[in-house]
Amino acid sequence: MRIVAKGFRWFRRASSNEKGTALFIAAGSMLALTSVCALAIDVGMLLTARTEAQRVADSAALAGAGALVQSPQNAELATLNALRFAALNMIGGQTANVLDTDVSVDLTNKQVTVNAIRSEERGNPMGTFFARMFGVTTVDIGATATAEASNAGGITCLLPLALPDRWIEGSGTPNDPDDYNPDAGDTYIPWAEPGTDPVVYNDSPTGYAESDIGAQFTMKSNTANGGLNPSWYYPWRPPAQSGADDYRTNVSSCVDPTISYSIGQQVETEPGNMSGPTMQGFRDLIALDPNAVWNDGMDCIVDSGLEFSTDASHCRDSPRVRPIPMFDPREEPDAGSKPFTFTNFAGVFVEGIQGQDVIARWIGYTGVDPTTYGTDTSAGTLFKVLRLVK
Repeated sequence: MRIVAKGFRWFRRASSNEKGTALFIAAGSMLALTSVCALAIDVGMLLTARTEAQRVADSAALAGAGALVQSPQNAELATLNALRFAALNMIGGQTANVLDTDVSVDLTNKQVTVNAIRSEERGNPMGTFFARMFGVTTVDIGATATAEASNAGGITCLLPLALPDRWIEGSGTPNDPDDYNPDAGDTYIPWAEPGTDPVVYNDSPTGYAESDIGAQFTMKSNTANGGLNPSWYYPWRPPAQSGADDYRTNVSSCVDPTISYSIGQQVETEPGNMSGPTMQGFRDLIALDPNAVWNDGMDCIVDSGLEFSTDASHCRDSPRVRPIPMFDPREEPDAGSKPFTFTNFAGVFVEGIQGQDVIARWIGYTGVDPTTYGTDTSAGTLFKVLRLVK
């Protein structure tokens, strides 16, 4: 009791002394400040992990949506791509553990949703440091993202040859299926009416669409320059480009990726049929990835020998996939250097060369410049741009 009494007397003397009071205030402040700093370290760590989780979800969702451009009905490939990209990232120092059940694929709207989670339920929550003093040893974190393959407003790296857009063949007789003949009932409805302001989009265009992805076709040189055939290609020149050397290089590679093309854009035809430079350019293009082949079952590109595989992990991209412009078959380009207008675009996978013909597949393609349907000029049904919507 004497010790306690002496302690109280000392406390009263110290508290009545200004120096003693300052000492107590300083000690209390330091304790509070240390506690706040300690908690700030935990909070900062958790916020960083939350940002990393969001980055994982974003990148994985975009990768999944990207698979729906070239293979629109392949939910397995979309899921696989999302999981692949998620596994390349870290959350709080651990490889992101995104599961199949964390990926949702909406084929109708071309959307992929990904959840990136670290939780107690999964056995990988975020551990704390100083918050343990308050009984908080672990914290669950997570993030969600939805990406969409939506309409693209433009495209870059076009092949320097154009094809007539598809028309509906009439039943009139005689009617040559290789020639557009409105008198025999042939009908062409473009994806968009480029001459209107704002652009008017047609509900039932006759051009190539998503249902054509994977279909094989043959591109032929229009050497006769005397008719219109759905498979005949017409050379054209990008701005500031001319001649056989530029043309061949434009076939095999993208000379100027900064130039964006869209529906309604006018270009000029390249004089001559350019048959030789076309074949040389396509041979150069095929040589960039000689083992790429088409898999009909999965509508995707795989390595040679895997044409009949059902494993989506074998699907891959290829430099042999390039975009190609279309023109209105009612307005066939004239011979020589004459202007004509793009009315649609399609992606093509160059399969091979037979004589003077190029064997290819219609394919979806990732474009640029997101567009609002019915408001901005679009690149057409086969061209999509990837964007986060949630």
